[in-house]
Amino acid sequence: MRTSFLLILGFLCSYSVADEVIDKKWELGVGVGDIYGPDYRGSDEYRNYLAPIPYVIYRGKYIQSDRDGLRGKLFKSDRYELTFSAAATIVPKADENKAREGMPTLGSTVEIGPALNIKLLENNSNNNLILQIPLHAVIAVNGGERGYNGLVFEPQFIYRDNLKNWQFTQRLGVIFADEKYHDYYYSVDQQFVTPGRDYFDAHGGYSGVFTQAAISRSLQINSADTKIAFFLRYENLGNAAFAESSLVKTNTVLRGGFAFIWVIK
Repeated sequence: MRTSFLLILGFLCSYSVADEVIDKKWELGVGVGDIYGPDYRGSDEYRNYLAPIPYVIYRGKYIQSDRDGLRGKLFKSDRYELTFSAAATIVPKADENKAREGMPTLGSTVEIGPALNIKLLENNSNNNLILQIPLHAVIAVNGGERGYNGLVFEPQFIYRDNLKNWQFTQRLGVIFADEKYHDYYYSVDQQFVTPGRDYFDAHGGYSGVFTQAAISRSLQINSADTKIAFFLRYENLGNAAFAESSLVKTNTVLRGGFAFIWVIK
């Protein structure tokens, strides 16, 4: 699954709720989030997942953890920013997927790599349009096939704006991945062929398009600083390089969820 439950929760917090208090170097908190989505992109088996969320915002000179995830700044100008970012993807209950029964279990992954951010429009920190061009290496840390599992290239437009008391973020992008990455999720070796699962050798290339919308805001509840966020993501896998795999049960991918954060510091 390209974007797992906990990774989306992390995106939900970092992209959408970290902008209101920009004069603090640190923000720490805890929360809970709920996600509904498929086991992996192309799966028709959906699950609901409730999970705790650590909330950590750090605004250092060279290392930052904020709405753009965990990253190190390599270069920055008024319009361009080159960063090195990392993210973790946790895949819950992947061993229960019926379409992959008897196949190696999909594992949780770590994604690391550079990203170029180009400011196309900026009125202020909460109203801007950015072209983000990331290239990430994917490393499985558990499951049936650990280790390096390919590259993902995901250029996207990111638009942010304030809607009264809500912070709005809209993403629109396209995904490309190499053969090793597609092979990890969609290839079917001869030993795993069944009457309902054909042999398939995945190739690299086009991997789908997506759009994602998120809204968030801060709330004072009994003098406590809290944050709430919601997101909805749609992907279309039509004509993807792996579309003919028996493991692809649908070309439509929908995910949605919410997060509630209590800021401690």
